[in-house]
Amino acid sequence: MNPISDRRRPLVVALLMMVVIITVVEKTVFAFAGPQIIDELALTPEQFGLISSAFFFLYSISGIVVGFLANHMPSRWILTGMSVISMSAQLLAAVSTSFFSLLASRMLLGIGCGPSTAVTQHACFKWYVPRERVLPAALIQVAIMLGAIAGAIALPPVIEQYGWRTGYFIIAAIGLIWLVLWQRYSLEGKHDDVADPNGTNTHALPYRQLLLNRTFLCITLVAFCSYLPNALLYSWLPTYLQNGLGMTPMQSGYLVLATTLGVILINLIVSSLSQRALKRGASVRHAMVIPPLVACLIAAAAYITMGFTATNLAITLGLFLTGSILLNLLSAFGYSIVAFIVPAQQRASMLAIHIALLTSSGMLAPLVVGRAITWQNGNLAAGFEMAIGLFGIVLLVSTLAGLLLIDPERSRQELNDKPSSAIELPSTSQA
Repeated sequence: MNPISDRRRPLVVALLMMVVIITVVEKTVFAFAGPQIIDELALTPEQFGLISSAFFFLYSISGIVVGFLANHMPSRWILTGMSVISMSAQLLAAVSTSFFSLLASRMLLGIGCGPSTAVTQHACFKWYVPRERVLPAALIQVAIMLGAIAGAIALPPVIEQYGWRTGYFIIAAIGLIWLVLWQRYSLEGKHDDVADPNGTNTHALPYRQLLLNRTFLCITLVAFCSYLPNALLYSWLPTYLQNGLGMTPMQSGYLVLATTLGVILINLIVSSLSQRALKRGASVRHAMVIPPLVACLIAAAAYITMGFTATNLAITLGLFLTGSILLNLLSAFGYSIVAFIVPAQQRASMLAIHIALLTSSGMLAPLVVGRAITWQNGNLAAGFEMAIGLFGIVLLVSTLAGLLLIDPERSRQELNDKPSSAIELPSTSQA
């Protein structure tokens, strides 16, 4: 990478973080605008629920399709297209006067946001060699948390004072400002790992080999299990805190804020230490696999204790807070591990598949909580905590398997040495 490009790198990463923050705010504005939207458009609970779910109708499909497309197109233009789609969705929502137009806006937003994590990480990885990617990946992940904080702080007063349509217009305007900056200052990174350490060009591999690789399977399984408790943030968690534990909305908000700040802090600290260890010659397994999996083990123990041991309110919240913070260390490391083992030509699609598989647990987690509440004879708090304990058990088992089987350097070597009928992909022109 030439010196000019190297100096541009921090700016590009900052722009990638900015678009992630905008994407999170775009996804959350509907929740804050919900009461006004229901009143103005006279929506029934069923209609509002359907509009809420519409965001996910094409979310995963879009993520995977665009992930494959990003294998062959510059990330700069992929992100530009996603931004235009998301802005269009915001504007459509802002001028909506009916159930159907609002439904369409949510589906369109799902298309624009679905590939966000995979493509931004892929674009970021193009600027760093494999042993330098942990901290940048963590920064992209931190941007998600910053987006949640920004939305929670900025959106309610704007919507309350100026109305929900103004909120959508403002977000679309911010997206336009980002797009102008992105077109003006972004470049395509050149670190695409097209050669192995011996200088031999790498080849695209059959997806069967990549998907069945033990490192990919295990890191995706652990990530799937770790996402089970996280998925409750948008469903059962607020109800549990307020109706189950008797907390006020403000108190539950403080707890979520404390968790978010804790996640940001631990990601920055551990990823910095990991990257320093890699630069000093530590193995990828010791620097990138062991730290997040040990965090998952501690989180699993906290969840199991919370779920199956009678404790007072302070201890219960402490265990939940500990588990939730430590659990969220895995994401950035997981993306870096997937990017490390797969050929650069297939990195975007494999990241998209990894993310689609792990987030699919979001469809399962609320159902498990509902069933557990039934097992506890309708006791919301007891049922929620039982479900958390069950999630802790599956997380413990999957993490122990991961500690035994996840070995990125060995998997990368095995994949490179494995004979393949795949033809090397031609290099794609970079923007």
